[in-house]
Amino acid sequence: MLEDAAAELFLEQGYPATSIEQITQRAGVSRNTFFNYFGAKADLLWIDLDHSIAALVGALATSGEASVGTPSGTALERLRALILAVAAEHPASRVPWAFSQAELMGTRADLEASAPARLLALSEAIASFVRAEFSEFIARTIGSVAVGAIAAGVAAWITAGVRRDPLQAYVAAALAPALAGFTDTPGDPS
Repeated sequence: MLEDAAAELFLEQGYPATSIEQITQRAGVSRNTFFNYFGAKADLLWIDLDHSIAALVGALATSGEASVGTPSGTALERLRALILAVAAEHPASRVPWAFSQAELMGTRADLEASAPARLLALSEAIASFVRAEFSEFIARTIGSVAVGAIAAGVAAWITAGVRRDPLQAYVAAALAPALAGFTDTPGDPS
């Protein structure tokens, strides 16, 4: 209800002009209910991607444990498999409206402001995942590059329109050249 109310209001009057009070009133819930689900108004913008980001961070954290379905191979092969598995699970119908309608809703500035914390957490999770096979410097670089590739794939998927392929296809296309550069990685810079 909160998501639908917010989307309607953002389309009607723009994101900046919409208050939490207006959202809760439209949804027919209390302000406290809003904060049971969201920490801030900007969290509504990420509702379609936060679940997938959390799923990937969780998969990266638990994949080192012996579990059924854990991919085998090098850290980069396992990383790619986990990212693509999470992308494949993202519902095709859940295209983030706050991104696809950013100009109309006026969400661009708030998306840009709320993105770094999410992307940094994902980058750190990826770096931790590959750290056993790479130096600290290269692991952090892989984390940053992989997040950039994921973001590029998601952006291409969002803008592809109604005849878009599954998210996994766009992320795979962006990850392939990004991770290929780390197969013969030199050591840390001096």
